[in-house]
Amino acid sequence: MQRVRSQWRRQAALALLLWLAAAIAVPPPATALDLFAAHEVTVTLEAQDGKPMANAEVRVFAPGQPNRPTTSGRTDSSGKFTFTADRDGFWSAEARRGDEIARVSIKVGGKETTAEQISPFLLIGLLLLMLGFVIWYRMLRARAGRRRG
Repeated sequence: MQRVRSQWRRQAALALLLWLAAAIAVPPPATALDLFAAHEVTVTLEAQDGKPMANAEVRVFAPGQPNRPTTSGRTDSSGKFTFTADRDGFWSAEARRGDEIARVSIKVGGKETTAEQISPFLLIGLLLLMLGFVIWYRMLRARAGRRRG
């Protein structure tokens, strides 16, 4: 009975150690929502009179694809709409509410952006390293159990 408890404690300690390592290695949730997206863009769309276009239908067009929307949705109560841009260039957004239309062009990327992004290769490498450590530890524990028994 004592051996089972100590083995359970060691496994719990290992699980806690791995959880802490993962918590340190993985970025905060706001950044982790889409690891492969380059930029998160927020635009505010206004009507001609300067008032925000609340609850307007929005379509977003990627650079070089002016006829095919990549994202669509609705603005919030203050006329804001957020989307992720997966490449640099001039993106455009078009909002429609009734007979009103608002268009905006957004330059995404360039030298002035400072968005930090974790490399997918680094993340996968860290996960494989942790998996290797777990397998090594389990094999070590299995050998130690065979020697005792």
